[in-house]
Amino acid sequence: MLTDELQKNLAKRIDGKLLEKDREKKSEKDGFGKNKTLDEVFDKSTTMTVSGMKNSGIISYVNGAVGSGKESKTFWAVDPTGNDLALKIYLVSTSNFKKRYPYLLGDPRFTKIRKGTRHLVELWAQKEYANLVQCHREGIPCAKPVAVVKNVLVMEFVGKNGVPDPLLVEAEVDYKDYEEAISILDVLYNKAKIVHADFSEYNIFKTEKGLVVFDLGSSVDTRHPNAMEFLERDIKNITKFFVKRGLTVTNPADILERIIR
Repeated sequence: MLTDELQKNLAKRIDGKLLEKDREKKSEKDGFGKNKTLDEVFDKSTTMTVSGMKNSGIISYVNGAVGSGKESKTFWAVDPTGNDLALKIYLVSTSNFKKRYPYLLGDPRFTKIRKGTRHLVELWAQKEYANLVQCHREGIPCAKPVAVVKNVLVMEFVGKNGVPDPLLVEAEVDYKDYEEAISILDVLYNKAKIVHADFSEYNIFKTEKGLVVFDLGSSVDTRHPNAMEFLERDIKNITKFFVKRGLTVTNPADILERIIR
């Protein structure tokens, strides 16, 4: 059984390097303060899971937080060989996952859905891991999946020295970026056989090597009954972004037809 002292010591180590000052100022506005983060993320079960990952050699240590969402927190971790990793911890304390049933029900890969928030959260973590595996196997630009245990997903860190690469929304964009974004939607559908279902400028990194898609928890199998609806929405959302940036782009209906033909 995990002792309170072990939990406290792990939280203390993470708390020591939790955020840089500029990130603190930004995150405090949306409730991502140090104490709140630790209280929400590191319950005893999650602390034990992270400790188990360390003992098994998946990670060596956790440096600090690099991202925050309603359903998860992402930390910069390092493996025993010195490689940077992203540690995505899904919050078992949130009720937002109850709104995610439409992305699970109907996906033939996930037919057994147990009741209870923790079980739903852990299934969501497994779902994102499975989606990343499918994408990485097909050569789609995404973070390489490393492991998933309960509500903790470990993947390649997209960035350098604990600083994530900029999101598409934070970067200057051109027509090449638009073509890359549409190409990602195409290969997701036709090669990985999934639809992102939450594709936007907030879920794409712009790296030196090109665009990298992430946050694939919502992604569904192309056999999902709402797959076409989700794909059409993805196309419209990313088109809207590039139009706002002043680009002349292809009609979303024509893109949809081109992808599914």
